[in-house]
Amino acid sequence: MLWGTYRPGLYLGLQTRHPRPTVAGLMWFDPDQSQPLGFLRHLAQERDGLQKYGWEAHDGESFGRQELYDGNVQMTTSFAKRFCQDCAGGDWALRVSAKAINESLPGPPQRISLLFYIADSRAGRSSVDILPDGSSSGTNVRLVDGVSEVVASWALHMHDTSGKGKNAAKLRHLGAQTAHFHNLTKVTAELPLSLDFVFTGSLPSNRQGVFELLSRTAFKLWGSLDLLRRSQQYCVADLPASTPKEPLSQRVAALSGSSLTQLLQEREAAFDARFRKTFGTSAPGTPEGTEVVSKAALSNTLGGIGYFFGSTEVKLSDQGDRVVKSWPAALFTAVPSRSFFPRGFIWDEGFHQLLIRRWNERLSRDILAHWLDLLSEEGWIAREQILGEEARARVPADFIVQSPDVANPPTLFLPLADMARRVACSGGSEMKNAGREDLEFLTAAYPRMEAWFNWFQRTQAGQVPGTFRWRGRGAAPDFDTELNRKTFASGLDDYPRASHPSSAERHVDLYCWMTLASRALASIGSTIGIAADQVAPIQEVHAQLSDVAFLDRMHLDRRAEQYRDWGNHTEAVDMQWAEVRTPEGYVVRRTYVRVVGQPGPVPQFVPHFGYVGLFPLLLRTLPGDSRQLGAMLAQLRDPAQLWTQAGLRSLSKASSLYNKHNTEHDAPYWRAPIWLNINYLALAALKHYSQVPGESRELAGQIHDELRENILRNLVEQYSKTGYLWENYRDESGYGQGSHPFTGWTALVVLIAGETYFDI
Repeated sequence: MLWGTYRPGLYLGLQTRHPRPTVAGLMWFDPDQSQPLGFLRHLAQERDGLQKYGWEAHDGESFGRQELYDGNVQMTTSFAKRFCQDCAGGDWALRVSAKAINESLPGPPQRISLLFYIADSRAGRSSVDILPDGSSSGTNVRLVDGVSEVVASWALHMHDTSGKGKNAAKLRHLGAQTAHFHNLTKVTAELPLSLDFVFTGSLPSNRQGVFELLSRTAFKLWGSLDLLRRSQQYCVADLPASTPKEPLSQRVAALSGSSLTQLLQEREAAFDARFRKTFGTSAPGTPEGTEVVSKAALSNTLGGIGYFFGSTEVKLSDQGDRVVKSWPAALFTAVPSRSFFPRGFIWDEGFHQLLIRRWNERLSRDILAHWLDLLSEEGWIAREQILGEEARARVPADFIVQSPDVANPPTLFLPLADMARRVACSGGSEMKNAGREDLEFLTAAYPRMEAWFNWFQRTQAGQVPGTFRWRGRGAAPDFDTELNRKTFASGLDDYPRASHPSSAERHVDLYCWMTLASRALASIGSTIGIAADQVAPIQEVHAQLSDVAFLDRMHLDRRAEQYRDWGNHTEAVDMQWAEVRTPEGYVVRRTYVRVVGQPGPVPQFVPHFGYVGLFPLLLRTLPGDSRQLGAMLAQLRDPAQLWTQAGLRSLSKASSLYNKHNTEHDAPYWRAPIWLNINYLALAALKHYSQVPGESRELAGQIHDELRENILRNLVEQYSKTGYLWENYRDESGYGQGSHPFTGWTALVVLIAGETYFDI
């Protein structure tokens, strides 16, 4: 796991898992444009307008195949690692091929130029020697060598399988230095690349060329550019710097030409077989094409795992909002979106691990360990991790600083509880290795889990004992720019809460998260053998939170038969244009502000039904014989409320804020769209209630089957039309919207297809 595709924010980025990494990446551009370097493809960005890109197959460790469609060019990047004795991190190879999508278009074929680089973060401390003419030994051309802190000595080779030697295509190189990795696109665009440099190496369009580079380089930006026409290939391989017993020539051959082709084919066949073994065949009612979408979803989740290192900026409210940096830390994590969110989010990660754990338990433990190691002395984990300059460069300044009193849903307890359940099921002398490793992991992690839970209890408690309130909403000023103050801490951002934030609020979703967390922590403690007196306080908290009578007193609006937030609220709010004038009366600008009419806010249940009101069902807080369960199922299934042909919408159509903008520019986010993480929780809960005694058992099963089929049918249809999985989906049409590709929790389609649900 030393090397991997651990820079998910790039179209193709690799790096070592090291605080001072060696990194590699691929850029390309159209040399026929008037300003070709002004349109470099490097960072994965929606504005580039690629018709499609993403991993079609990726096993998370040793293999991946990605397809990219840019204009009339289809590119394929294939990555494989080969392990050998004494090889640090294994040898790896990267093959890049390109061809015209439509060969019949008039005029000459579209051309692209490729730039491959390798860089070492220890600028000025790592040596590099670029050999001007290369050093040829048969088809193996040595171009660069040097020494790096991470991998010791290295050498860059080109392996030409065309039989023409190194003159079959001329590869050029150019060095550069910069302070950080995050500006490599800018640095490259400003390099003095002459037209002669750009246009070297064109191959006859009627044959295929294959080149393989074997390399470790230092931080001096090194690249080779070559024109790709129609069906041509450009391959890169990397050998570790150690001196294993296997001869270099043998290792080169194993990652070259037909051997590399065979290795890639074997790895993809192994991926397909493992996928079917892990997730099985689809259940009845599964739309055709679901397996294709599921493989892409899993592959993009695994191919979207990144390694980050750096410090979090933290605002200390008890010190006058002074901003300080946390200790430097590493994070190995899946990212929600390579184009828009290429960093870690704790509320997303719990859902990611429900999928990743099914595929690779060791990989999941590695990621969970990194997250739990971010725990502060107080027991806080920042909800958004922006570690290192490469991650920081893609985040608006307003979102960089984190507050140590602001939480996020503790979704990590979902995979952790699932892990404990499987340990309990495989206990005794017959426990398998995976079970023992899970047991060891949970034992080591328990103090952190307990500290995290205690932090939630201490910092997110409500005014009424036993209730909870998300922090971070703040008090609304007289003139607010938001229709309803956002609650980022909840993960549901603009979902309607009390109109006038106050310390008297009670949030039903957080109550249910705490019920789940206490149940999970108590179960984990008992499973791994924590002393009874240490687990007892957690069990007592869980017993209190499991009291449905108390939940009903605090959150059940009996007239509406809905669970709701409580707070200082009025429905008499609206957004209006207001003029800002100078003292002399001149209008300097117009602004969109909230206006509060009559009646004014009073303490009451917040009359909005949607995802928040479903949490007693979603997290299975209600017993199967609950009288409220039937009412919730009926409202959930009502098309005038949450039901659509593509899944459950986030806010009832009957809500006064349904589909409304929150500001002049903020479109509805959790006020209508369909989100797959909540729909997955709903399906898991419905399956649970269909299997436990209660009057709603049969109805829950029927709704589960219908909802599952609707979700899968829409996802398959949208993926087929657009080539992407999306952040969320429109409730009226089912169209994908928001950031894309958005693997994240949308990849839960894999578990939905196989009806693979967690147990808590």
